[in-house]
Amino acid sequence: MMNRQRCWGLVFIVVFSITGLSFGQGSNAPESVKHDTLHFSLQDAEKIMLEKNLDLVANHYNIDIAKAQTISAKLWDNPGLVYSQNILNPTTKIPFTIRNGGDASVQIDQLFKTAGKRHRLVKSDQATEQATEYAYYDLMRNLKFQFRSDFYQLDALLKTQKVFDTELEKSILLEKALAEAYDKHDVALKDLVTIQSTKFQLQTDLTNNLSQITDLESEMRYMLQLQPSVFIMPVIPEVTGFTLPDLIMDSLYSEAITNRPDVLNNAKQVEASDWTVKYNKSLIAPDLDVSLNYTYASETYPNYLGFGVSLPLPLWNFNQGGIKQAKASLKQNEVQLDASKLKAINDVNQAYEKLLQLSHLNLEVQSRNNKSFDDFMSGIYDIFQKKEMTLRDLVIYMDTYKQQVINFNNYIAGYYTAKENLNMAVGKDIIK
Repeated sequence: MMNRQRCWGLVFIVVFSITGLSFGQGSNAPESVKHDTLHFSLQDAEKIMLEKNLDLVANHYNIDIAKAQTISAKLWDNPGLVYSQNILNPTTKIPFTIRNGGDASVQIDQLFKTAGKRHRLVKSDQATEQATEYAYYDLMRNLKFQFRSDFYQLDALLKTQKVFDTELEKSILLEKALAEAYDKHDVALKDLVTIQSTKFQLQTDLTNNLSQITDLESEMRYMLQLQPSVFIMPVIPEVTGFTLPDLIMDSLYSEAITNRPDVLNNAKQVEASDWTVKYNKSLIAPDLDVSLNYTYASETYPNYLGFGVSLPLPLWNFNQGGIKQAKASLKQNEVQLDASKLKAINDVNQAYEKLLQLSHLNLEVQSRNNKSFDDFMSGIYDIFQKKEMTLRDLVIYMDTYKQQVINFNNYIAGYYTAKENLNMAVGKDIIK
């Protein structure tokens, strides 16, 4: 009996001299990457992302392309120049001579678009240019939300990783000590099996958690254009409470319709389509081609200088197909605009409800509960060592404590993500 007690005492001296878990732990990077760890606040990281993200850089060229199309629409058609003369003078038999029987003529013509075609095409391209800019801002809005969500989730996972690392280290030492005690017939097989099962579960949880960290780190490195060896460490101030400003839902709905770039993009698409309909209708009117020509040896009289006008006659082709297609495109864009407005309202409502649900937690009370759990766990090992608690009960408490730490970290990350989701739904940062 005394040998068994001494064995248990040795087990606990070895295992529980390790620092205990705590809700207030900071994030820690794996040892293999600590020398490349970069600590970022959200503001600093997001600034780098908006400047260097390749998706944003590539998409910005769409704006330049749209601007170039507007410039092209404003330009006049180039004048045409036609020159002709005889190859062989029929009188002198000398090639390329126009005197004494030869002839030459020069014609310059200029096309004038009628019925406001150029103006309407320019207006359509200008609206398309603005729609392209809003598409760029919508991409930026989505990337900011994705980046911020990843940032908060990564912070929670790293804090959770610290919990797994500490518990797994204890479980390995405890398993080793119990295995030695079991060989000496000082502990029961069920105790050894219990700690082995606990260690395996911790290893599984740790691997899954590391996999998520790896995915987020890779994604954020790409968004920040960092080298693969860099490990990103989020720096987030400690949360002291959940407070929501006074928000009026009707005001949020109006803000979303006014500010969201996806809605504004669809509005500009409607405007561009409307001008396209007007442009296609103007194509019915024939364009005027004015020409000025000179003939050296005209059949009428020498040195003929003439003026000409030509235009097609709109007898059969009234651009019926182009007008019908433009009108259908306008109707389609109008429906998409209505759908985007409705989606914006629903997104705001859904995001606000989720944020409201998460803000109900009394963080001050929960922090005190976490501290109480910390204190309880720091003393529970002494209770176990005194044989006042079974190993199975200790494992249950350890697992409960671990799960509460994980849930608390995920809850904080979920609150921050819900806050950013509302900002994204409205189209601007209404909650800092």
